Amino acid sequence: MIKKIYKKIVYELRFDNPQYYHRISEKVLKTYYQKKLKSLLQRLNPIDLQTKPTELTVCMLSGHRHFLESVAAIYSFSAWESNFNLHYHEDGTLTANEIEYLQQKFKGIKIFKKIEQNDKIDQFLLKNNLVKSAELRKKYVFALRLFDAVIDNQSPFLLQFDSDVLFFKKPEEILDIIEKKDAKGCFNKDIVDAYTFSSETLNKYIKNPMLKMFNCGLFLHQFEKLPFFNFIEEILTAETESLQSWHIEQTLFAMYATNEGGYKQLPIAYDLAKKERNQGNAITSEHYVHSTGYDFHKDFIYKVYPTIKEKF
Repeated sequence: MIKKIYKKIVYELRFDNPQYYHRISEKVLKTYYQKKLKSLLQRLNPIDLQTKPTELTVCMLSGHRHFLESVAAIYSFSAWESNFNLHYHEDGTLTANEIEYLQQKFKGIKIFKKIEQNDKIDQFLLKNNLVKSAELRKKYVFALRLFDAVIDNQSPFLLQFDSDVLFFKKPEEILDIIEKKDAKGCFNKDIVDAYTFSSETLNKYIKNPMLKMFNCGLFLHQFEKLPFFNFIEEILTAETESLQSWHIEQTLFAMYATNEGGYKQLPIAYDLAKKERNQGNAITSEHYVHSTGYDFHKDFIYKVYPTIKEKF
């Protein structure tokens, strides 16, 4: 194994390896765009958020690695809607300076620090006999979306979106649901069905046809806490291998939304993985998936910022 690693390092450092130059170029460009993104965010004025209860809470789960992107994502949504409460669940990696930055930029934000949440959420889960749920939360950072975000939400609607989502236009389809209440929620369309379980296993727990290509990177819902958590606990207890699954939180969201019914798939203008964007089609939002390099940064710099700078 050590010899293989050594050979790999030697190969990567060969200056006649064209991939060497490509990776160096990509890293340099990403660093440049990250610095430019940081500079533009500093120019944007703070936002005064709603502090009284509203119909909508926007929830962000992020940490140090994608901190700037999370700030940009929140600004891009705030340009089109102001009547919401903002919850920021950090994954335990934010610095004190970053937390202070959030408080300065988003007046009225509620920041939930993981180290402070651990005992509170564990006590809630164990008090309600949600043993496997507590175990999942300890192992899997995205379980904070399943439990913490739902427990701390006080609004009828909860909108969760990832730190790699940008909004270019007013998200009418999302806001209409909140205003008209003609659906229970909506979700981003994925490029595949990315679920933990096989169809056979899914059918043991769902009573409606499974939602197709469900992605929770942009997800509006109004789940009741204990019914949702009891559903999760039942599945985690029976399907013990699911505790190791990368897609478990998305799968559980999709399964519960399937059983509830009334959840709409957002139109393709809410793009994912740059499919519509690359074809030149008009989009309302883009879910980049963080592995896509610096397109997020470029789009905020050259498309979002020029549109929203006058608003902030």
